[in-house]
Amino acid sequence: MIVGVQGTPSFKNYNIFLRAMAVALSELKENEKEFYLYTAGPGNISAMASEFVNLSERGMRARGKSIKLFRVSPEWVEENIDSFNHFAFVANPKEQVSRVVNLSRSKNINTNVYNF
Repeated sequence: MIVGVQGTPSFKNYNIFLRAMAVALSELKENEKEFYLYTAGPGNISAMASEFVNLSERGMRARGKSIKLFRVSPEWVEENIDSFNHFAFVANPKEQVSRVVNLSRSKNINTNVYNF
């Protein structure tokens, strides 16, 4: 499963980030062995993604699955959006979503915006 995540520079709520990752993980099918998380930043979101992957690695391995993090640019995500199964965007209330959100929705990729 390939999941993309992006957010805003002011977003700081790790619990909401975890909720976004839990929703993505719930879509992981039993026969899928890899969970690849592509973070398009900014730095605060990449740091949360890194922490999530590091903390989840042991539990995933115990279930016979692997989890891996890739840091990419928003442009890279746009160019490769057709490869994604899920895209999550995290923001504070009333913050604007990125172009990637609109693109992933237009491609019928499961897209969730978390802005609490």
